[in-house]
Amino acid sequence: MKNFKEFLVSKGHSQEAFDAMEPAEQADLYKEYNAEMKSFINELQKTVEGKVDQVALDNAVKALNEGKTEEMRLLGENMKTVMLAMKSLSEKGVKAEVNKGLRAYIMEHSETIKAMKENATQQKAHAGFSMEVNKGTQGATDIGDRDYLGTIEAGIERKPVRMTNIMDLFSRGPVSTEYLHYWEENVVTRDAKFVIACATSTHTTKVTWAKRTVELAKLRDIVDICIDMMDDYAFVEGEINTLINESIALKAEYELLLGASATATDMLSIDFISSEFNPSNVLADFSLAIPVPTLGDLAICMKAQIYTFGQQNKWNADTIIMNYTDMVTYLLAKDLNGMYLFPNFAFGVTDRVGDMRIVTSPIVAQNTMYVLDSTKGKILDRKKTTVVASFENKDNIEHELVTMVAVERLQFHVRLINRDAFMKCSDIATALTAITKP
Repeated sequence: MKNFKEFLVSKGHSQEAFDAMEPAEQADLYKEYNAEMKSFINELQKTVEGKVDQVALDNAVKALNEGKTEEMRLLGENMKTVMLAMKSLSEKGVKAEVNKGLRAYIMEHSETIKAMKENATQQKAHAGFSMEVNKGTQGATDIGDRDYLGTIEAGIERKPVRMTNIMDLFSRGPVSTEYLHYWEENVVTRDAKFVIACATSTHTTKVTWAKRTVELAKLRDIVDICIDMMDDYAFVEGEINTLINESIALKAEYELLLGASATATDMLSIDFISSEFNPSNVLADFSLAIPVPTLGDLAICMKAQIYTFGQQNKWNADTIIMNYTDMVTYLLAKDLNGMYLFPNFAFGVTDRVGDMRIVTSPIVAQNTMYVLDSTKGKILDRKKTTVVASFENKDNIEHELVTMVAVERLQFHVRLINRDAFMKCSDIATALTAITKP
């Protein structure tokens, strides 16, 4: 396929010679070039078995359209030349041609009108015959990145995030200062005795009290956001608010269950205060005592020890915290005949064992379990989660950033006396073996 410059060379014309021609002559050359392009396109469309070189065809059609546009522009330039010549003749008093009338003069001398006449003549000559029209073909690929124009589904899907259901096990109470003080019995001696008649007796009954102190813990999370981003996208502020609030809540719950509680300003954790289940504890010995025990049996043994430690009066375990996989394994247990040991799970009763609710969480490792009396713990709220925006962090103003700061001050509070109401089993499999009756 030739471009127009190559066509000029094939006709013995240079670009400089073409530029020096009158518009009418230039239009004639473009007309000839367009005819060649039309023939070239027709040949492309007759390719055997329809295997058209689409790229070549598209380029040829584009060149033809550009050629026709330039041809019409040059014919228009020629029309202007004719009109200027008519005006000049009229001003000079030359009437010979003008007497024919402006319309007649233009009809005889305008190359544009001649071209129109030729087209009309060709159309008449082809009357009754089919005529192939060369045209560009628009396809979907002509739209760059057209997927952007597709329908957009509302909402932003969020990745999975665990529920903070362990935190919800405990009541919450407000505190107004950094420290909470409480009193409890320290040493208690009860020494009542039987006596004979009016005999004298000695007694050591006595109680002492101790003041305990709880220090509040503090959680914080920080994120910088470009101000333009918040201005341009309405959803960003709400999403970041949700993100940072979740971050605080998830960290608080993790520390509540598994924190090291190394210092007074750390959060007290269930794991830290829980005693380890001992199957052979002398106060409630279950070693080698339970025929074919299940996880549920183990939980009830732990509940029984807590109940016994509380003199069968003070503590009554009401909650089991475990891994979801361990719970499912427990519910799917079968006897030697393949019958379910706990058929009630098929009816949705899957969250209670021995009058204790089962709470599952992915932060509880498999093969571990906690049993506790949730009424003996409380979340102290000094300052619930607050999120503030600051423009004064380092060089925020210079970089047009806003710093989002989330802060919560809280503590898990269990009085020292009540910590025996919490128990853990760090190895369920080993514990089951220890309580199995031979």
